[in-house]
Amino acid sequence: MTTIFSAIDAETLKNMALGLSAVSVIIAIVLMKLISSIVGKVVSTAIFVALALVGYSQRADITSCVDKVKNAAGSAQVEGGSLTLEATCTFFGQDVTVKTPPLSK
Repeated sequence: MTTIFSAIDAETLKNMALGLSAVSVIIAIVLMKLISSIVGKVVSTAIFVALALVGYSQRADITSCVDKVKNAAGSAQVEGGSLTLEATCTFFGQDVTVKTPPLSK
């Protein structure tokens, strides 16, 4: 899985996590219409809402990881006008290398 995400920037990962949350909520709503029993509706809704919350928490984790790297790089000397950093963050239990946006002087 790390090789799939090796060239992805932080914004793409955050958008993927947010998309997972949105798709989970949409699937939960569709299943509420399709499933006839109340127990099935409650169980499927709980599963997909939990999946949406996990996706949103992954988005928050990526944001905090990138912010931590930016803060650490803020004190570093920037030569040549800009500095693009790569950070290793965890995304759904996998270590991925994330390119942060370039830092300017």
